[in-house]
Amino acid sequence: MKWVAALVLVLAGCGTNRPEIPAELLGSSGDGSLVAGCENPSYPGGPFGTDPGATVVNTCFRGWATPGNGEHTDAALVDLGLGAFYDPTHKQYELLLLNTAALWCAACKAEHQTLGQHYAELAPRGLALVSALFQNNAAEPADLDNLKQWVETFDVKFPMVLDPDYQLGAYASAETAPLNLLIDARTMRIMQKWVGDQSSVIWPAIQAELTKREAGE
Repeated sequence: MKWVAALVLVLAGCGTNRPEIPAELLGSSGDGSLVAGCENPSYPGGPFGTDPGATVVNTCFRGWATPGNGEHTDAALVDLGLGAFYDPTHKQYELLLLNTAALWCAACKAEHQTLGQHYAELAPRGLALVSALFQNNAAEPADLDNLKQWVETFDVKFPMVLDPDYQLGAYASAETAPLNLLIDARTMRIMQKWVGDQSSVIWPAIQAELTKREAGE
């Protein structure tokens, strides 16, 4: 299981779990707002992995939790971990879609043309969405200016973060972007993994899963 330990070291970053963090400061606030931060002592302990069935590591990013409010400044940046979307009692989230993007990636740009629309339609049914920008047009690490450009170009209204070290490269290589991980917010286990242009498959799959859960299956 050495690969699991290595994965945790690579991905966890500032997403370690220290029990002294008050529970009320972690994850979803329960009122529809997102509590930023990377710590979550109640986050599932694994087994961690990169394929469907495994628990996704509580990876830590920095970006804008609510970019749609126009606060695209350094002061508005927050640390945001995947643990913020862990919702074992499904009070707010059923599913988390973790997406990657790069400025050089034509498929990523095409995907983001409609990503916001899909999110707006499915968020009321329990879908959370986070997109991580990892490279610029020269395939170099993305920076804050790149993130601002992307957010404003696509009028992003869901959490958008930077991943300049490409932490999510543990799940798929850069050249296969975009990566989309569908994660069960109740368990933080990976349900589906798609690479490349898979929009025609992704959204029917998400809608079918939400419909199944609404039916109590």
